[in-house]
Amino acid sequence: MSALRLPYQSLEWRTSPTDPERVAQSPPPPPFFGQERARAALEMALRGGFHAYLVGPPSLGKHEALLQYLRAQRVETPPDLLYVPLSERRAAVLTLPSGKENELAEGVESLLDEAARLEALFRQGAFLREKSRLEAHFREQQEAQVEQLRQEARAAGFNLLTSEEGVELNGQASIPTELAARLEEVTLHNLALSAEAAQALRRLRREWASHYLNNRVEPLMRRFPQARPYLEALRDRLARAAETAEAFDPTPWRPNLLTTSSTGSPPPVVFEPYATAPRLFGRLDHHTERGVRSTHVGLIRPGAIHKAQGGFLILDASSLVREGTWEAFKRALRNGQVEPVTEADGAGGLEVEPFPVQVQVLLIGSHEAFEPLEHDPAFSELFRIRAEFSPTLSATPEHYRAFGGWLGQQGFALTEGALARLWDEGRRMAEQRDRFDARLVELRALAEEAAVLAEGPLTAQDVERAIRARDERAFYSEEEFVRAVQEGTWSFRLDGKAVGQVNALVVLETDPPWGRPSRLTARAAPGRDGVLSIDREAGLGGHIFHKAVLALSGYLRGHYAEAGSWAATVSLVFEQSYVSIDGDSAGLAELLAILSAIGEVPLRQDLGVTGAVDQTGQVLAVGGVAAKVEGFFRLCQAQGLTGSQGVVVPRSNLSNLTLSGEVLEAVRDGRFHVYAVETVDEAIELLTGKRAEGFGGVHERVRQSLERFRELENGNEEHG
Repeated sequence: MSALRLPYQSLEWRTSPTDPERVAQSPPPPPFFGQERARAALEMALRGGFHAYLVGPPSLGKHEALLQYLRAQRVETPPDLLYVPLSERRAAVLTLPSGKENELAEGVESLLDEAARLEALFRQGAFLREKSRLEAHFREQQEAQVEQLRQEARAAGFNLLTSEEGVELNGQASIPTELAARLEEVTLHNLALSAEAAQALRRLRREWASHYLNNRVEPLMRRFPQARPYLEALRDRLARAAETAEAFDPTPWRPNLLTTSSTGSPPPVVFEPYATAPRLFGRLDHHTERGVRSTHVGLIRPGAIHKAQGGFLILDASSLVREGTWEAFKRALRNGQVEPVTEADGAGGLEVEPFPVQVQVLLIGSHEAFEPLEHDPAFSELFRIRAEFSPTLSATPEHYRAFGGWLGQQGFALTEGALARLWDEGRRMAEQRDRFDARLVELRALAEEAAVLAEGPLTAQDVERAIRARDERAFYSEEEFVRAVQEGTWSFRLDGKAVGQVNALVVLETDPPWGRPSRLTARAAPGRDGVLSIDREAGLGGHIFHKAVLALSGYLRGHYAEAGSWAATVSLVFEQSYVSIDGDSAGLAELLAILSAIGEVPLRQDLGVTGAVDQTGQVLAVGGVAAKVEGFFRLCQAQGLTGSQGVVVPRSNLSNLTLSGEVLEAVRDGRFHVYAVETVDEAIELLTGKRAEGFGGVHERVRQSLERFRELENGNEEHG
């Protein structure tokens, strides 16, 4: 079986830099290094102005790389967009050339300052003379009416008395009806003249204020013709305030700048992680004064769509679904406009013009996040470009240098040894020697932990210590498992031989995933039930697990067809397992246990076994193979390595064997072994020490047992 044993040289996979102590120097990599397919799709989207969505697992660093990439783009500088009031009840969108918003704001502020100077205008001599002439004109008319009434009263023997309260008749006799009516007529006429005088005075104030304001508004209108409706409304409102001499609050009349940019500056790049309606579309706030709720233009708060005008808006796809804003967001993109959100109990009464949507949207998320969106036909219409990110990269020298440059960009000073150790950890995470895990964020986190332990540039030893510390934090469950095995609570045999029993290797769904052995036993007897999985019958087996058991049944029927109809019942169970089981990686171990139980051929207990099996007897690759090998090694080491212990893995998994240094050293020293098999027969010969075919072989013994089972089964049927 030495041909199946893998030499240390074929298992050694680690990177060995020529000078591990030298400080690594790598140029900064391009954005999305190694993700050329995704980058090409993104470039297509940017050239065409299409909305796009970036799909890939978390921790790839998609957000950071996308932000860096977009901020380096050069696009036409977008205009400035403002909300301006056209009245107390109406707000409109104003578009200005880039950089002009501050000039307009300064001009408006100067105009608002003029409101305080209007009272000084009304104290000037020219205005006062005009005011006096106007007041004298109406006073003369009133006095003429009173004088005529006085003469009429005197002729009737009465005196006409005037006071602040008005005029009244005084005499000895009762006032004649005609004279009383005449008194009422003069009183009403004078009241009308007073009202007309007040109106004329307001008109005079308005005319003077309008003339004064026009001289200041006209230059602004010439500079900002787009703002003419707003400036005219503001001028009229100031003139009206001057006419009535009322207190004027300038706050609701200031322009509300929502977007701004300067010529030549990068386009706005906005990332909104929480896609709630107010954060996306903006909101209309209100304030309360003396129990009265009100609002105005200045209380319109911009959302992410406003802030990203003329640039790029990055959203988390899962947040759109979670916050329930996809439908509203879809309408905004389709209609090309959006309105701010108003609270259900908020102040109303302000009619806000819809804001134009002029952004390029980029959604980011996992495959699961996009599933509900992709069921909407409108999604493919709006987001036609899909940028797919690979979870792994090819482990090439180019990517090695790019990874080093990326770490440098992140602010890490590290040696070549530290770079190699982080690179190898990425390959271990990918579970492939020729691939590298693209989850750069997790590798950066590891580098950050190593930096805490380092006293200078990161070294390989610093990274190794950080890895051990990370594993130690998650090792409690495995530590308890090993202790339970040592105490005998968990039953395992790691030496000798046993019939119908094998150490199957499994992986726990933990973070990180730990591998460990699981004792698999089989019992065989005459019967017609075939292979019976106790775990499946107990509801602990998943669909893939059940499929693997059925594949074993197919192998058994095909390989032993000449023995006649199947007349055996074989029960299989993972002993002391109380959790759900799924996957097909125990197929080889199950088949070996079945053949051992039927043929009563003992199996080696110092070997752990993993591998899937097809119906033809080929051993297929499985996942988590390195973790499984290390888990069995860990248990053997705790019990004491005998020098004969090892694991059996599919030969097709060789490229996945990124074993830890501890295991590799044990293999190099001959204290632990790794065997690779391609067929069931190779595994049979390795675990039984007997040949698979031929006289006295394992298959012959199984056939003999099946024939005996059939005879016993047929005999029972005849007897019955």
